[in-house]
Amino acid sequence: MKILLVSSGPTLTKQVTAALPSDADVLEVRTPQRGLAVFDEGDHTFDVIVADADTHPSGGFYLTRELRARQTDGRDVPQIVLALARPQDDYLAKWSQADAWIIKPIDPFDVAEVVDALGNGRAVPALPGVGVLGHAPQLGPGGGVNADRTLVGATRRELPPSRSDDGE
Repeated sequence: MKILLVSSGPTLTKQVTAALPSDADVLEVRTPQRGLAVFDEGDHTFDVIVADADTHPSGGFYLTRELRARQTDGRDVPQIVLALARPQDDYLAKWSQADAWIIKPIDPFDVAEVVDALGNGRAVPALPGVGVLGHAPQLGPGGGVNADRTLVGATRRELPPSRSDDGE
């Protein structure tokens, strides 16, 4: 599997590369601009792009949006996974049209599962701290809310409808 890793931080780079299988072919770049340049050169094809949303100077959201623009122009774009600093940033991951995202600090087993699933055309499994386009991430035992308005955590129950759900 060929992976483009876009990260300016050594910690995330080590976490991601340690999680990937030893036979993974990883090309690492430090900025989103360099990631786009590598993609645009066409010398490499990738199965998955893993990008840190906080990569300087413009971030993984910029990279994802630019790649989706190229896809609109007819280019084949690989699956994109973003590493998010906060669970609240999932709306930006959805806006940028990332295929999946992982909340930092990342779990290496989650990275391995997500990259393997996306790289092999399978659905991303439901994992704590992992979100996919169209679904909110599960935040683990501390709780959270799924896209279907059910709580995630030790107890599951339906949330009451919000005012906007009542048509008011």
